[in-house]
Amino acid sequence: MNPGLHDATYTIENFMIYQWFKRLILGSVILAQSTFAQSGYPPPCDEAQLTDIVAKSPTKRQILADYVESCEQKLWSNDKGIVMLYQYRNQQDQLCWYLSSSIDDHYKDNLPRQFMDFEGDIVLIYNGKPGELRSDTTINKSALNHCLEQIIGDRVYSRPTAKSRWTNGVLPISNHKLTVGRRRIFAGNGGALIIVFASDGTYQKILPI
Repeated sequence: MNPGLHDATYTIENFMIYQWFKRLILGSVILAQSTFAQSGYPPPCDEAQLTDIVAKSPTKRQILADYVESCEQKLWSNDKGIVMLYQYRNQQDQLCWYLSSSIDDHYKDNLPRQFMDFEGDIVLIYNGKPGELRSDTTINKSALNHCLEQIIGDRVYSRPTAKSRWTNGVLPISNHKLTVGRRRIFAGNGGALIIVFASDGTYQKILPI
């Protein structure tokens, strides 16, 4: 055999072995990182508390999983979307959940103190009914807002600054020209659902009016 050909073959074999070991090591590193992340990698900040309110209840976990799946199919797009979970008690002292979804950052209007990582999706947790939450004056809102921004990342869109809207409409009766186009308060959000948990372990789903 030609010595030069033998050396070339040996070099190619060494290169192939090197590439195989390289892929093996890289795969092991990725697997180790993934396992470490799944085993409880801490959040990047502590102003918002990481919790798991469904850990001890397969029923609640399934309810939340079904809701997230519904959002993924009907409401979320472009890998955007978070869940906002309000927990409170009704007049019958039953635990209730008010579930809603969002693809923008209007959660900043009322910052939650708790959140949950639900299989990669972020669930913001509020204690109280929507529209009845009281602002906590004891918290550092700037630090909490920055913390939640790190946790949520690019899962939501940033709301643009409100601008004027052109319209060719005319007000009825008065015939005065409209100066601002109609606005849609809940554009991009919706799909709200109320869950009422009974003491016997059953639950009821209600669509909010």
